[in-house]
Amino acid sequence: MILELKKLSKSFGSIKVLKNINLKIDNNECVGIIGPNGAGKSTLFNVIAGHLKHDIGDVIYKNININNKSNEQRARFGIVQSFQKNSMFPEMTVLESIMLAISHRLNITFQLFTNLNSNIRILNEAFEIIKNIGLDKYSNSRSDALSYGLQRQLEIGIAIACSPTLLLLDEPTAGMSPLETKNIIRLIKNLSKNYTIVIVEHDMEVIYNLAHRIYVLDRGKIIFNGESEEIKNSKLVQDKYLGIENV
Repeated sequence: MILELKKLSKSFGSIKVLKNINLKIDNNECVGIIGPNGAGKSTLFNVIAGHLKHDIGDVIYKNININNKSNEQRARFGIVQSFQKNSMFPEMTVLESIMLAISHRLNITFQLFTNLNSNIRILNEAFEIIKNIGLDKYSNSRSDALSYGLQRQLEIGIAIACSPTLLLLDEPTAGMSPLETKNIIRLIKNLSKNYTIVIVEHDMEVIYNLAHRIYVLDRGKIIFNGESEEIKNSKLVQDKYLGIENV
């Protein structure tokens, strides 16, 4: 097991956003988290990544309690989050963006490469990541010149450059065309062979295509946990989420 949440709760003032969450993620799983708007999905992600501190409960990562670890420390441990909104470097090329992310991971100042061996190492790793995310034809293109779908692929590549052991993807296909969505599904499927991935997503076809297991959140509580077919056949989930969302 790579991640466990035990009796985790989070409130904003008098509003309880997460209530007694118990969740387990195994190594090399691709797990989906679904639920209606306001269910607490993004808050849950931000607590796992360390952007928000929970009130009660424990976050256990690789058998270590990381309650008091910052977002930066958790990223160093391998918990890497890719956000709904693009967080790339618009004026940089695809290659420069990936190299910057790698250099940050290695604590090397990007502008002042003085060690040729480090430079070659970073360059080779960057090209390998670019190939794996399907952007090898765009390595010298500026990030802001890419289509929206390609920008999301780059954003995932930047996350991969941080060498995650747990990759958190927050609505990776939001706002995409059917073709762009298909490309992202293909990319995440390939990545799931080597990475443990947790996805928050509204598009149920994306979830069904990718997730080994699915957690359903409603009003801050996990109301169901199971495989795709179990989710599809659950009247509780249909009433609480699938029927409401009409997906």
